[in-house]
Amino acid sequence: MAGHRAEVWVSDCLPAQLKTPAGVHQICMAHQLRNLQALIDHYGSALPNHYPKYSWPREMQALFRSAIHLHHVRDQLSPPQFLAQVRKTERRCNQLLKRTLRRPDAAILLRRYRKYRDSLFVFLHRTDVEPTNNFSERNLRPSVIHRKVIGCFRSGWGARTYAALASVIDTAALKGTSPFDAIQNLFGTPALPLPVGV
Repeated sequence: MAGHRAEVWVSDCLPAQLKTPAGVHQICMAHQLRNLQALIDHYGSALPNHYPKYSWPREMQALFRSAIHLHHVRDQLSPPQFLAQVRKTERRCNQLLKRTLRRPDAAILLRRYRKYRDSLFVFLHRTDVEPTNNFSERNLRPSVIHRKVIGCFRSGWGARTYAALASVIDTAALKGTSPFDAIQNLFGTPALPLPVGV
């Protein structure tokens, strides 16, 4: 990050991501939904809804889905209605985090959510934060595909050049600027007059 500090950092729970300097961290809800679903699929019928000790993954998943839905319908609710729903969500989360779970993999998720409690629902308190990092991952996909196709970069300067160009081009796309104009603006006005027709 070269000394840069993000105002909000939305990511999954990788330690490297969570250690990134940021004012606030938001844990990606999509990743958590998948983790909870894996737990539900693993235990299958051993997680009956009527038994709190085993229904916790389903209840936590339902809470996260409800919070994401609330984020999407924010504009359809009055501020007092929205705030009331946010408070209800926060209270329900606190209740679920008080559970005692014996299954090790469920207990791991429980400890995670307790540890990063303040990073679960930032998107409900700020209008400029999304509940998932899907947008960022979609933007990284071309770089991941590029790496998989060529295997690796042949030099350090090649990797740095690709990263710099990708950053300029992606930022230009967000601003509605063409990649050519964005790259041309980096060089400024030509020092010599260009030939006619160029």
